Amino acid sequence: MTQYERCECPKSSPWGAIQDKRELAPGIWSVSTAGHGGIKLSRERNAAVPKYMRAEAGWYEEDCQWSIAAMIHPIAFQRIIKIEGKPDRSEYDIAVETFRHWHPDQYEQFFGVKLEKGQSLIRDEKLFEIENREKFIVTAAWGDWAHWVPKGKVGVVAKCQHVEKWFLIDHDRYQKRGRHGHVIDATIDTEIAKPERP
Repeated sequence: MTQYERCECPKSSPWGAIQDKRELAPGIWSVSTAGHGGIKLSRERNAAVPKYMRAEAGWYEEDCQWSIAAMIHPIAFQRIIKIEGKPDRSEYDIAVETFRHWHPDQYEQFFGVKLEKGQSLIRDEKLFEIENREKFIVTAAWGDWAHWVPKGKVGVVAKCQHVEKWFLIDHDRYQKRGRHGHVIDATIDTEIAKPERP
């Protein structure tokens, strides 16, 4: 097992001045700022990250990229996370899931697997966009509280490439939309003129 040297935590990050910091392991810092945060790997730790997923400066933001650091240095991500109503999980288990959803190409290369449809949110979103590029997709919606939306309907604006159209959709139908959005079906959804002051 490689022994890594300890290092000082930097004073600033790509997200601003560091307000809170926690050393996860020698050469690995978790930092937060007023607006964001992430993981900082020492030069030595970052060199262990394969080039195809390495952040050259060793900074991995807290939403998705942190999972890359966890894949390479799992020993630093073993804390148990408790979320009410869900089974306890280690940070590493959450990192694997995050890595799969948001970095599917790197996940496949790292683990030597091929992901199927439904196993990666970001890949499914891209597939949804490709499959529906010639269709109108809802970009904003208003409930029947809006002055122009009849009871039991949802008023929407939808775009196809750079063309914008307005529609009324049955409330129950709209509630069944997919994770990546509602695709307009002109045989069911009613096109309307753009309302005044929507």
